[in-house]
Amino acid sequence: MNAKRAVCSTFVVAMLALMMLGGCSGNSSFRTKDGAYEFEDSVRMDSLLKAEDTLALDELTEEAPLPMSVDELFDDFIFSFDQSNRLQRARVEFPLMVIEADGSVRTIEHNDWHHHYVFLQQDFCTAFWDSPSQMRLPQDTTITHARLEHIFLHSRQVDAYIFNRDTMNGQWFLSEERISSFEHSPLASFFDFYQRFATDSIYQQQHLAQTLRFRTADEENDYEIIEGTIDADQWTEFAPELPEDVLVCINYGQSYNNPKQMLMQLRGISNGLQNLLRFQRDNGEWRLTEFEN
Repeated sequence: MNAKRAVCSTFVVAMLALMMLGGCSGNSSFRTKDGAYEFEDSVRMDSLLKAEDTLALDELTEEAPLPMSVDELFDDFIFSFDQSNRLQRARVEFPLMVIEADGSVRTIEHNDWHHHYVFLQQDFCTAFWDSPSQMRLPQDTTITHARLEHIFLHSRQVDAYIFNRDTMNGQWFLSEERISSFEHSPLASFFDFYQRFATDSIYQQQHLAQTLRFRTADEENDYEIIEGTIDADQWTEFAPELPEDVLVCINYGQSYNNPKQMLMQLRGISNGLQNLLRFQRDNGEWRLTEFEN
């Protein structure tokens, strides 16, 4: 779809660096005393890379001038922020306040800052919406508040990086990091459902509508839209790869006031893919009813 390709073009800025670093997967993590996430032997998705990797990345990004549009859209800013150590040190409000899950507060000083790869080298960036109208928010140049969240499904923890735009000069700044249990999230019950849906094939099959609507683009016919339905037992032939442990989500200010519907958008970081899954809740049970790619 042409519209999709326009949205996905935002990710081109990040591709070179992310393709250098590669992606891995795993299921368990722990937090070190300086606040960085490190992963056990089966996991190699370091949010803080080794010094030599940072230097290699800096050679590609630190000398290049930042585009004038870096602050226009939050997506443009956050992808540049993810790559550039120079931009991070200029756009973090030091001392950065970090609020832990137990309510304790610590700060990170400028000299103690290490480069944060906030996408954790994931294949997908995720956004959740409760209505299609909210999906216009990423293109809204007037938003002044956004959150990038790492949602750890197994440990039931959310690490939120909170960004605010300076209304005087229009620049985005990281102003706070907040760690919490995801029981405090308005999407907690959906996350519990999603974790099982993504990891348990039998449970997934039980939570599909009998007939699934789908929408896709015909690449052989100028990306003409194809719409139709499939039976639930055909789902595995069409199902996209779903992140199973860590969700990297952007909240642009959307709220969740519709408990009966959830739109889960998966946008490929290094592959340009995009999927949209629509879940609906009936009698307390979530079911996948529609998907788009």
